[in-house]
Amino acid sequence: MPELVTKGQRWVSRRLRELLPYRGHYRPLGVHTTSQNLAATPRRGASYVELYAPTTTYLAVNDELYAHTTDYGGLHAKPNRTEHAPAAFVLTLEHGRLLADNNQSVAIISADNKLVGDVSFQYDGRRSDLARPEDNNVFQLRWFSAPVRVRGTVCSLLSGGGAAVGNYYHWLIDSLPRLHLLKEAGLWDSVDYFLIYDRNRRFVVDSLLAMGIRPEQLLDLSTHRHLVADRLVVTSPVRGSGTHTPEWACSFLRRALLPAAAPETFSPYVYLSRSDAPARHVLNEAAVEEMLRPYGFQTHVPGQYTLAQQIALFAGARLVVAPTGAALANLVFVPPGTPVIELFPKHFTVVEYPELCHRLGLPHQFLVADAARGELHSRREGWREDLTIDLVALEHCLRQALPTAATHSH
Repeated sequence: MPELVTKGQRWVSRRLRELLPYRGHYRPLGVHTTSQNLAATPRRGASYVELYAPTTTYLAVNDELYAHTTDYGGLHAKPNRTEHAPAAFVLTLEHGRLLADNNQSVAIISADNKLVGDVSFQYDGRRSDLARPEDNNVFQLRWFSAPVRVRGTVCSLLSGGGAAVGNYYHWLIDSLPRLHLLKEAGLWDSVDYFLIYDRNRRFVVDSLLAMGIRPEQLLDLSTHRHLVADRLVVTSPVRGSGTHTPEWACSFLRRALLPAAAPETFSPYVYLSRSDAPARHVLNEAAVEEMLRPYGFQTHVPGQYTLAQQIALFAGARLVVAPTGAALANLVFVPPGTPVIELFPKHFTVVEYPELCHRLGLPHQFLVADAARGELHSRREGWREDLTIDLVALEHCLRQALPTAATHSH
């Protein structure tokens, strides 16, 4: 209930700020389409460093999985087998401004009061897709709070969307790898502060501490939803304008966070439970656990573990069985060749983790449960769908995966 009240207050606040005029001079007056062109224009106070050139990436999604993948249109349509990824870069703005007053928008604004299109973010929930920079909702606002002035250099780790609501997958995949681009650009030592969504999220803070960032360097949106810094450092989106995860992001996460693993040993046969999650529960989980137990599986509820424990769990895994969910972002820490069996509800058969397995060289099998509540027609409904696992089909997958798991355990 408190969360619903908070959401309601934010909605009312948002609507009022679209109606009541106040400090309207903070609304951007147009768009810089690309950071590269902005930096190439004299006296704009912008510098651009390109780290990875544009490239075309491929995804080997088998036809059976492709047929099952849920299509809600936009970003959540059938997975892209080919994507054209733009360049990965870092942009530094003198007197840069940032406004992130809601979960679906991040506005990066240059000193000449224009939105910088390719480093800002706007999600269109009605279309389940990214919106054009020109449609960023900062242009709808009429009421603005005065920005907090930050002396020094601020690096933004905001990525919008799932990371904004504390989703573990989006923090690992869409936010943290921006630090790799910062390091490769030679700017790490110049940063005074790092802007994050919520310093009360333990895994967020722990991941940054593991990389040598000090607690006093952290700013979050509770106090800095609208800021202007002497220098604002931002990066291109980690996954460009698509869904494919770059290999450099996976390599960085392994290199940066594997040393932070807790000194604990778990069974190499891992079953993940979503018993503490708000949705996608395995309704016959007791039967699933009973079937898995003779094979040496232990059940884990990742949300109850520290980041260090989650890293240790996956670093020692040799076979992973799990309903689809954010904890599978930890697959970046498992040894290459580790088999994964992913369990999907019918209306939330998505590509994020099969795609990650493809990048990491992890054999991936999947099961799709029958519809729990009849036909569904939106991603929001599908996100909440529970699943009942076919035990015979799961045991068949296990028998296929176990020889590979045994090979990689030595």
